Amino acid sequence: MISINKLKNMKSQASLEMVVGLIILLVVAAVVITLVLYFIKPEMLPKPRETLKVSQFYSNCEAYCRDRTSLRFCTEYYPGEDWNGNGVKSEKVSVGEYNWITCEDRIYCFLLMPCDDRFGEGREEIENCRKALCQVYIDKYGDIEIANRKLLETISFSRKCNLNDVEPEENWYNNIFVKKKCNDLLPTYTTQTTTEETIPSPPTLPS
Repeated sequence: MISINKLKNMKSQASLEMVVGLIILLVVAAVVITLVLYFIKPEMLPKPRETLKVSQFYSNCEAYCRDRTSLRFCTEYYPGEDWNGNGVKSEKVSVGEYNWITCEDRIYCFLLMPCDDRFGEGREEIENCRKALCQVYIDKYGDIEIANRKLLETISFSRKCNLNDVEPEENWYNNIFVKKKCNDLLPTYTTQTTTEETIPSPPTLPS
C-alpha cells in the first residue's frame, strides 16, 4: 500500500509542476505580447474613426454618381490624410479597380469607383469628368484660358503630396488634366471661301 507521506509528496509534486507550468505559460505569453508590440506599432493599427470615414466616403461617392444635377462625383475627394490608417499622412497610395496612384488627401471619387451610367470607367471615366467640368467653365466664362485655370484649380494636389515622381504612364493627372486642360473642347469654325463672280463689262457703244 502507498503510504500517506508518499501520497502527500505526490500531491506536492503535482502542485509544484502545475505552478511551474503556469509560470512558463505566463512567460511565453509575455514574450509573444512583447514581440507583437515591437513589430506592430500601435500607430500602424487601423483606426476606427478613419475606417468609418473611408466607409462614409464610399457611400458619398455612390450618391454623387447617382445625382445627375451636380458634378460632385468629379470634384469630391477624401476629406482626410490617412486613407490606409497606417499613421503616415498624405502619402501616395493606389486606389480603385485600376490601382490609380494618388495622394491620400486627394482621392477623388472618379479614381475610387466607376460611374458607368454617367461617366464610364477607367481612363474614360476620368476623361469624361474632365470634359464635363470644362464644358461648365467654358459655358460660364466664355474664355478658354479661364476655363483651363478653373479646371486645374478644381482638380489639384496639396503641397504635402503630388505625383511629380510617378512614372509618366501612371500619372493620370498630368496626362489627362495638365496636358489637355480644356483645349480639345474649343469650338471649331469652318472658314468658307467665297469667290466673287466677275461681272462682264457693258459693251462699248459706237460713237
